[in-house]
Amino acid sequence: MAARVKFFLDFLPNYNVQVTLCETGNHEEAEAEIAKGCDLVYLETPTNPTLKVIDIQRLAAAAKKAGAITVVDNTFATPINQNPLALGADLVVHSATKFLCGHSDAMGGLLAGKKELVQKVFQFREINGASLQADPAYMIARGMKTLQLRIERQNASAMKIAHYLQQHPKVNAVYYPGLPSHPGHHIASKQMRGFGGMMSFALAGSYDRVEKFLPSLKLAHLAASLGSVSTLAGPPRTTSHVELTEAQRKQLGIPESLVRYSVGIEDVEDLLADLEQALAKI
Repeated sequence: MAARVKFFLDFLPNYNVQVTLCETGNHEEAEAEIAKGCDLVYLETPTNPTLKVIDIQRLAAAAKKAGAITVVDNTFATPINQNPLALGADLVVHSATKFLCGHSDAMGGLLAGKKELVQKVFQFREINGASLQADPAYMIARGMKTLQLRIERQNASAMKIAHYLQQHPKVNAVYYPGLPSHPGHHIASKQMRGFGGMMSFALAGSYDRVEKFLPSLKLAHLAASLGSVSTLAGPPRTTSHVELTEAQRKQLGIPESLVRYSVGIEDVEDLLADLEQALAKI
C-alpha cells in the first residue's frame, strides 16, 4: 500500500496524471471527487494493513456515471471471498505472489476483467517488458489449484483468532472485517463470502512491545509478505509502510504498535497457543 501511494503521488504526476486520494471508507467524499470528473477509480478492499472495507458496488456505480474505469485490488480477499467484477468493477488486480500462489516461492501479478481493457495492458506489457517467466507462472498456477481449500481453512482460523485477540487485555484493537465491531462489517458481509486470512492488531503500549512480542512467536514466521500456507507476522512500521513517516502512518490510522498477521493453514489451536505464550512475554 505504501509503495502504491508513493507511485500515485510521486511518480504519476511526472506523467501529467493528476491523482486525488480519498479517505478510505468515506464514500460520500469519494463520490464527490468522482463526480468532478476522472478517468479511473482505484480501490483496494480490504485494505492493507488495517483491513478497511470499501463498498465496491457503490463506487463502481459512481465511476460508471462519470465515465470512469474502476480497478479493484482484490489481493486480500481473493476470488474465493470476493468477486469485484460481479459488483461492477471493470478490472481486478492481484499480487499473485500472495494468496494465489500461496507458498511464498514466486513473484507475479494478475489482471482480469473486460477483454478490451486487458488487451490494452497486454500490449503495453508486450512492448515494455515485465513479462512473467515460465517458472513463477507455473508455480502460481500450481498454487491456485489449492486456493479454495487454503482460503476456507484460513477464513475459519482467522475468525477464531480475531475473537481471541479481541478479548485479550494486552491487545488494544483488532482489525478484521469478520468481527461485528469492525466499522466495515456490514459492507463486508454484503460483498464477501468469507472474511479472509489477513488481520492486524495493535498491542497495548508502544513499539517496544512489538519488538518483544514478534521474536517470541514460535510458529509464525517474521516476514514482510503475506498469503502463505505458513503464518506470517510483521510490523507495518518496518515492513509494508516503512517508507512513510510516523506522522503519515498516523494520518492513515496505522498505530505504531500494529502487527500484521497473515494466518496460514496450521492447526488453529497451535496458533492460538503460540499467540498466548508470546503475549504473556510482554
